[in-house]
Amino acid sequence: MQLGLTTNVFATALASGEGDLSALLDFAEEEGFSAMELRDADASLPPDEVELFVKDARGRRIDVTYAVENDMFASGDRQLVARAVERAALAGDGAILRILASQPALEAEGKKGYSRDEVERVASTARDYAALADESRVFLALEHAREPLYGDGRTYFGLHEIMDLLEEPDGPPRNLGITFDPANAVSRSICNAPATPERVFEFIEEHTQYIELVHFKTTRGGELTPTITDADIENEALFGALAKVYDGIVCIETPSAPGWDDCVESVTASLEYLRESGLMGYFAQKGVA
Repeated sequence: MQLGLTTNVFATALASGEGDLSALLDFAEEEGFSAMELRDADASLPPDEVELFVKDARGRRIDVTYAVENDMFASGDRQLVARAVERAALAGDGAILRILASQPALEAEGKKGYSRDEVERVASTARDYAALADESRVFLALEHAREPLYGDGRTYFGLHEIMDLLEEPDGPPRNLGITFDPANAVSRSICNAPATPERVFEFIEEHTQYIELVHFKTTRGGELTPTITDADIENEALFGALAKVYDGIVCIETPSAPGWDDCVESVTASLEYLRESGLMGYFAQKGVA
């Protein structure tokens, strides 16, 4: 697997002008990252800036994925995704674009997941977006954030049910998969119907073929930790399960800290934990075949 980092970890510092994307690539190169997720919430970065970022990253042997904060139920969302596809395509054929379904639809108090109508709408929209992205040879990776991995099949529905709908009648589009975030699935503050660790492993087994990207952070007692550490989902077991079926990017996504130095400390502490716990062995080292 490849070890990646999302620019979203540095979102606050970047927004304040404390650092820039070039400095972030400097840091990523120094720490040995081989992939970077460029998070651009509303796909507003000019294409030429994205192209320069990709070129700079390639010069450092860092692969680039692209991510937006879209809402499938919002007017104008297809236009946002079209802009995102244009920018993601600058990373080359087969570039990965992380998208969302509809987080606002899940914010109502007491709502555990999507309604049946909503989950059908997500599946239909995902097919449409996949066709749009396929024209530019971009892969879409739908992430579960607030939505549960599994609904109850009657009163609420989650990612499992979305994928089930996409299986019919001929299977999901060839360029549509999942951004899998184990911590989102068990987080009490993010997910309205948190899964148990056992259900997370069950999901990996059931949906192996659709995992296109992995986001990695940790929770303890269902709450996000500021750095990667021992967690509700045992990390050795998680990486062992993923390594059997997945050879893509595992992108560190610890919570954004307020300042640049704080973000650096968070990431370096997370890397130190991975080294000390022996988990770094799951990742290919840059320059090593």
